[in-house]
Amino acid sequence: MHSHSWLNLIMFVTVMALAAFLYIKPSLQEEESYKISSLAAEAVQHIRITREDTLIELSRSGNRWQMREPVQGRVNDVKVERILEMLSATSQYLLPPVNLSRYGLASPVLELQVDQELFSFGDLAPITGEQYLATKQQVFLISPRYAATLPVLPTDLLDSKVFAEDEIPVEFELAHIHLKQEENWQVNSPHVKQALSQDELNQWVQNWQLVHASYLTLNSGKVGTDGEKISIMLQDGRRIKLIAEQNESELTLLREDEGIRYHFSSSIGKRLLDPFSIYKEQAVFTE
Repeated sequence: MHSHSWLNLIMFVTVMALAAFLYIKPSLQEEESYKISSLAAEAVQHIRITREDTLIELSRSGNRWQMREPVQGRVNDVKVERILEMLSATSQYLLPPVNLSRYGLASPVLELQVDQELFSFGDLAPITGEQYLATKQQVFLISPRYAATLPVLPTDLLDSKVFAEDEIPVEFELAHIHLKQEENWQVNSPHVKQALSQDELNQWVQNWQLVHASYLTLNSGKVGTDGEKISIMLQDGRRIKLIAEQNESELTLLREDEGIRYHFSSSIGKRLLDPFSIYKEQAVFTE
């Protein structure tokens, strides 16, 4: 058989195979997917996370999320949104809710309750690497990334800024300096001779509002008495009291009304406690 005839035969077989595939294809059903929840993330009002002996409860207040247990505090809304992404998750596997121990769901160590829906997380499936999830008397397989969004510690969810967005300072009373905003910032400090411009003072106040702590810890229940006491008046008339403790490695600020300690590096701590630190750093640099 000539090469030209072989080419024609190959083309004929290819066309027939393609035609057969197109004929059979409509009868092939796509893999079915199952939604694990019917809740809408924007409508959720309460979240409860249980991990062994740790309980975290959140509730929506207006457009913001607040932690109610184990402490009352401001929550990082972005992290809550990531948790609620699970409500839109789908699964290609729907398993019978029997013999739950084989899925690690007989006594789950991690549970998430969103409003009235309870989600229990089990083991990872050995073949797919997905995670068993029980909810509404059904068992699904979903990506393990959803469990990874759930906090290990309550502080993992808390906002790492000392002040909320609507908490605007208008007066600072520190150990060696007093700042008060009238038409402009007025500074009273008997220990420093330099004058700071309004731009420099505004920048220092913004540092207080915008800086993020390296990490947070919960107060042990005993308020320290050796630290520097700081009183900050807000624009709405509320007064925030902090206790500052500083060593060579870090500054900690205990916000008394929250019972939360904010930890900062020593360099950031020096700037927060002293608006004149910029001059002191320049003096050290020029020596």
